[in-house]
Amino acid sequence: MAHSDLCYRGLHYDHSHDAPPSADPIEHVYRGHHYASPLRHQPSLTDETLDLVYRGTHYHHHHA
Repeated sequence: MAHSDLCYRGLHYDHSHDAPPSADPIEHVYRGHHYASPLRHQPSLTDETLDLVYRGTHYHHHHA
């Protein structure tokens, strides 16, 4: 088993052999709400004009 930097409760794990998420819709219920959407999706565009505030701290979007 190859060494991995990922660790959960003292157990090292490696996700390199995991299959990527499917783009097919998956039906599921989360907190009482029904969803039928794919696990893989394209990220939405960021609106850099928005002022994001969390617990009194202002945040700005980062460029990748």
